[in-house]
Amino acid sequence: MVMMKTITVTDFSLKDTLECGQTFCWLKEGEGYVNPDIGQVVYVEQQGNVLHFDTSDGDVDLKGLLGLYDPVDEIRVTVNRDSLMEKSIAHMPGLRVVRDPFFPCLIAFLCSIRKNIPTIRQMVQSIRETYGEPISFRDMTYHCMPTPEQLRGVPAKELRKLGLGWRAKFIEETTSTIAEREIEFKTLQKMEYEEAHRQLKTLHGVGDKVADCVSLFSLGFLEAFPIDIWIERIIEEHYNIFTETGNSYKKKSSAAREYFGPYAGYAQQYLFHFMRTGC
Repeated sequence: MVMMKTITVTDFSLKDTLECGQTFCWLKEGEGYVNPDIGQVVYVEQQGNVLHFDTSDGDVDLKGLLGLYDPVDEIRVTVNRDSLMEKSIAHMPGLRVVRDPFFPCLIAFLCSIRKNIPTIRQMVQSIRETYGEPISFRDMTYHCMPTPEQLRGVPAKELRKLGLGWRAKFIEETTSTIAEREIEFKTLQKMEYEEAHRQLKTLHGVGDKVADCVSLFSLGFLEAFPIDIWIERIIEEHYNIFTETGNSYKKKSSAAREYFGPYAGYAQQYLFHFMRTGC
């Protein structure tokens, strides 16, 4: 039996956090989940209030990856502004916002444009298996998301063979920009949210929603509020903050951030998953 490291947690659900559509780096495996996109492989499972985990090559900041440093009590109080939000929080109180590695997160959300979650996962896995390095771990072989340097130079016509369609050109050009270090994770992290969002949008194919997803799920800007069809429908049906401010994505996002505050990203996650699974 493999001896695993442990972390004690409170008010945390690994399943809700990793199966809610915010991450494509974590894959369900057996009783737990595996992530091959952090430069090594990590496996984690939850038993009550204990996380059991193992890694392929040394230590990993699992708490950071799973959002366990976030001040969840403060977050809940801050965003809990109405009865719908109260129900949404109660439905998934153990949810956290992940911190996925930048490039894998970016590539996954470029794949996500106009696609459902199972298809996105399939696309991302195809990129891993075709261009990523293999790692042997726990009697299995995993493929990591390729680095920008490894993926650079792969033409769009080759990427299209993986079912990426017109997204292939986005990935080809964005990968080149990242590989040339024109935009870097650490630089983006030091910016204010709105400036980082603007910089992300200079990448080919990155629009407002993808920029917000990367801002929230990788860069850790908890005020980012990604707006997709589900969220737009929820807000328009249950709140008036969109109709009063205008129809552009920028105005809707700004209105949501003003209403929900500095943890608007958590509000988005609570609402999204309650309306999809809790009603």
